[in-house]
Amino acid sequence: MIVFHLHLYQPERADPWLELILPEPSASPYRHWNERVSRECYEPNAELGNYGWVSFDVGPPLMNWLRAHRPLVYKALLEADKAGLERWGHGNALAHPYYHVILPLVPRRDRDVLIYWGVEYFKRVFKRSPEGMWLPEMAVDLETLEALVDSGIYYTVLTQSQVKGRRAGGPYKVVLPSGRSIAVFVRDEELSNALAFSGFEKFGELLKGTSGDVVVALDGETFGHHIKGGDKMLAHFIEARRGELGNLGALYERGYRGEVEIVERTSWSCPHGLGRWSRDCGCDGPAPWREGLRRLVDWVGEVVDRAFEERMGPGGWGLLREYINVLLGGDNSGYTTEQLRLLEAQRAKLAANTSDAWFFARVGIEFGIAVKWALRAVELVGDDRAMEEFYKRLEELVANGKTAAFFCPRLRGPAMAAAMYLALSTSGHSPERVGPYLIKPLNDEFEVFDTRTREAFRFRHDLLWGVVKSV
Repeated sequence: MIVFHLHLYQPERADPWLELILPEPSASPYRHWNERVSRECYEPNAELGNYGWVSFDVGPPLMNWLRAHRPLVYKALLEADKAGLERWGHGNALAHPYYHVILPLVPRRDRDVLIYWGVEYFKRVFKRSPEGMWLPEMAVDLETLEALVDSGIYYTVLTQSQVKGRRAGGPYKVVLPSGRSIAVFVRDEELSNALAFSGFEKFGELLKGTSGDVVVALDGETFGHHIKGGDKMLAHFIEARRGELGNLGALYERGYRGEVEIVERTSWSCPHGLGRWSRDCGCDGPAPWREGLRRLVDWVGEVVDRAFEERMGPGGWGLLREYINVLLGGDNSGYTTEQLRLLEAQRAKLAANTSDAWFFARVGIEFGIAVKWALRAVELVGDDRAMEEFYKRLEELVANGKTAAFFCPRLRGPAMAAAMYLALSTSGHSPERVGPYLIKPLNDEFEVFDTRTREAFRFRHDLLWGVVKSV
């Protein structure tokens, strides 16, 4: 059996306050990278029906965007999962933690929340319980595998350098410290990398020399975005080898092929353990700012957790787990504003840990988004001293000649929504909503209502001077 697993992922690109993706000039001629990658990859692969013949996972932020802006792709992914279920007895989709966070680098409580949210998100979207879960960057340790088992996950995917003995294929049994076990599939590194970086010709040559089951795992964006025309090449391969294809669930059903031990605190994209997301390990070039960003985000996590425990009481962590129901569109009217602010602070803290902020040595869009989410988290806590300390730490974090404070917008939140409303209303448009903010005119004033925290802000506008002031 030949199994392709495609990791479909884009980071959380939305502005933390407006929850809208702002223009990203580097994605030109498209407005931002989600649009560009969708046009080059997700849309053509969906049209060709490729997702119905492979295993795949989709990060929740991307899936949310597809549902809102590319509904045909969203529907195609749902249908592809059903196609796998009908063809092989198991759906094609794997779950994904709610945010793309390097799980071994965050506290166990955060891992549990990210995994639980990811499982509940998957259930809501795909209308079934997940069998497997993709680990961001395949970052793994035994505690993370224990957390997967706690959430009912049967298997995950690793690469050969992450298992002792470098055995490819699977599924293999990993015995955990608790005495429980989980299955791991081990991707064939040579085949996967040949396909990702050299294309189908090299991949086909190597495939001829294999025997038995083959597991190939790589970024789904390979097919059309990284490799132009890769979507058509994948479709051609599928057409030629349909009888040999399967998905991870079907392979899991065949039973264990043996037992392996994992190499702890490793990933598929950094040969220095987890250094790429915690220190200047050399990946992609010099990046002395990586350690400072890790310290900043970890400190924000401590600030948020301390306030959360002090003000939410012993039941707070349970409320946080169930907050996924609100994120999935449920009613939040049963919460107080204080509770909602702290729950949203937790969400922002987790989003600030998104791995892309550290991935490249150059400082890019993703670094700035992480800093903004960190600012949003501290802002929601409402502690002036913490905010003062946060800005001090931003000034000390220098990346590519700029302090991290450079990435923090002065106009944000309800004031930004008010400014956008004012600008649009002067041209004859009066939007009722700007992102998560509801706008309600009140004579010479207008109210901005944050649907996430149920807070109302009043503003008045002076058209002569063009100013927006809080009342």
